[in-house]
Amino acid sequence: MLSTYIEVLRTLQYLYFDHFPLFYKLPFEFRQTKGKVIRVAKVNRNFDVVISLLPAILFTLAVLFCIIAMWLRSPLTRNPIGDVKMWSWLMVAIVCFCGLYFYTLWMLVYQTVGIFMLNEIFQYEEVLSKDSILARHSTMKPSPTEYFLLLLFKLTIWTFYLMTPGYATIVTFFGLDPLHPLFNFVLISNPQLRKFILFFAFNSEALLMLGIFTFKVGCVTIFLYEGIRVAGFFIGLVLLMGKMVISYLSSLSHLTDKYKSSIVHRSYRSHLKIYKVLMIIFQSLESPMKSTASLAIIAGMVGVSGCFFVLVKLPAVNEVYFTVACAMISVCGVILTKVILDTLGNLHVTSEKLLLHYKNLEIVLGMRANCKKLYLKEFYCLKAISIPVGLGTARFSKMTYSVKTEILKNMFESTINFLIAF
Repeated sequence: MLSTYIEVLRTLQYLYFDHFPLFYKLPFEFRQTKGKVIRVAKVNRNFDVVISLLPAILFTLAVLFCIIAMWLRSPLTRNPIGDVKMWSWLMVAIVCFCGLYFYTLWMLVYQTVGIFMLNEIFQYEEVLSKDSILARHSTMKPSPTEYFLLLLFKLTIWTFYLMTPGYATIVTFFGLDPLHPLFNFVLISNPQLRKFILFFAFNSEALLMLGIFTFKVGCVTIFLYEGIRVAGFFIGLVLLMGKMVISYLSSLSHLTDKYKSSIVHRSYRSHLKIYKVLMIIFQSLESPMKSTASLAIIAGMVGVSGCFFVLVKLPAVNEVYFTVACAMISVCGVILTKVILDTLGNLHVTSEKLLLHYKNLEIVLGMRANCKKLYLKEFYCLKAISIPVGLGTARFSKMTYSVKTEILKNMFESTINFLIAF
C-alpha cells in the first residue's frame, strides 16, 4: 500500500543509518520487519547519554559560530543587509536552531512516547491493511505526480550522500563557512598562536593554509551529513506517518461498511474504540506537535524567503554557483512544504469524513433506542484528528485543509513583503 514511501525511507536508512560515515548513530532508527512493515526502534549504544547529545551540541555550535561570524563580518561590510554571506549565516543559524529544538524535543525529551506513538500507528495500519477487502479499496497508492516526486527525493538522498564532501569543499573554498572569519580573527589578533601553529606546519604558510582548509572542510562535512540525516529522518517520518494515518482512517471507513449489519443489529462499536486510540495518541502529544509544526513553518519560510531575497535583490554580488544553489533550495523548499502541508491537511479531511461515515443515517436509524443512545454517546466523544499549529499573527488552532492553503498564502505574502521592505 505504501511501498513507494517505504522505499524512500529504506534508502535513507541504508545510507544515513546503516552506512553513515560517522561513528555514531541517532537515538532511534527505522527498522523493517518481514514484508514491508516499518518500525521505529531505539538504538542500543555505548555511552548512550553522551552520544545522544552530540547532534544537539553540533547544532548549538553551528548557531554559535554563525552568530560570531556575523558579528565579526558586520563592521567590515559597508552594507550588511546586502551581504550574501551575512544572509547565508543568518539563515543557517535560524534553521539550525529549529533543528536543535526538533532534535531535543523528539529524540531526547519525548523519545519513548514518540516511539510508542509511531509504532502503534504503524501496527494498527498494518493489521487493517492485511484485510483483502480493505486492501482492494485502499486509496493510498501514490499518484503519478507523487510517485515522480518520491523518486526525485530518493535520487536527491543518494546525490547528497555522495556529493556532501564536494559541497563542503566548495562552501569552504568560497569562504561561506562561518569558521572562515573566526579563524582569520583568531590568527590575526594572536600572532603568538599563529607562530605556534606555524611551527607544527614546518614554518610553511602553504602547509598551514592547507591544514586549516582541510580542518574546515572536515567540520563542514560533518555538519552537512548530520544536518541532512536529522532533517531526512524527521521529514520522512512525518510524510510516512501522515500517509499511514490517512490509510488507517480509509481502512476504518471500509471496515464500517463491512460490518454495518453487526453495528446496527448487535451494537458493534469496536470501530469507535479503534479510532479513539488514535485520537488519544494525537491528543497526548498535542503540545510538542504544535511547537514543532510552528517552528517547521518558520524554518521553511526563512529558508525560502532568504533564498528569494538573495536571488532577487542581490544579483550583482551573486556568483553563478550561489544563484543556482539558492534557486534549488527555494524550489525544493516550496515543493516539500506543500507536500507536507497537503499530507497534514488531508489527515484532517479524512478523519472528518470518517466521523460523518460513523454517523451514517442508515446505521443510526436502524438501531434500537437504547443501543442508539449508547452509540451516539460514545460517538460524540470523538473529535477530528488534526495537527495544532500557530505562526505569528496567523494563529491557527488546527491544521485543516483550508488552513494549509492559508499558511502557504502567508508564506508567499511574507516573502513578497520581505523583498519590498528591503
